Amino acid sequence: MDLLMFPNKKIRAEVIKAYLQGKDYKGVVCFSCGNATRELKNVGLDVIDISPNGDFVPLHWFQPSLIKKFFPEYFDATSGHLDLEVMTNIAERYKKELQGKIKDINYVPTGSGETIVCLKLAFPDKKFVAVYNIDNATKFEKEAILNELVKLVSEKIIFLDLENQNMSSIL
Repeated sequence: MDLLMFPNKKIRAEVIKAYLQGKDYKGVVCFSCGNATRELKNVGLDVIDISPNGDFVPLHWFQPSLIKKFFPEYFDATSGHLDLEVMTNIAERYKKELQGKIKDINYVPTGSGETIVCLKLAFPDKKFVAVYNIDNATKFEKEAILNELVKLVSEKIIFLDLENQNMSSIL
């Protein structure tokens, strides 16, 4: 299985930074395995980093409404929590980055589901297969809000079980 790899978190951070220009936020808050928060910091954003090695460590899954309640003056930059306008902007950048590199069927490392949804927006005529549980960044979370959308945009969904060297799929 040849995974589609590209600097998606870097592109995402650049798009979020551009989107926030002129908006009245103190900074961003991001629940992450660490990859998204690192890239947000790299582009110069003030980040409340909620990750295994961040400012705070989450003890459970936080839905967007709870994040907004605790961090009302910060933009929620958590993967999978972005609104459609920002995701469309990310999709446009993905299209520029990957034009001519996308295959008819693409295996996409998937965690929150944001990347695969943005890819489908960018390339509606191509097929995408969601691949979960490759590593900590792609761990399947049953409470992720984009799960149902991932089912709609994916040709197939693959769940890896690295501990037992097994693979299962749905669809």
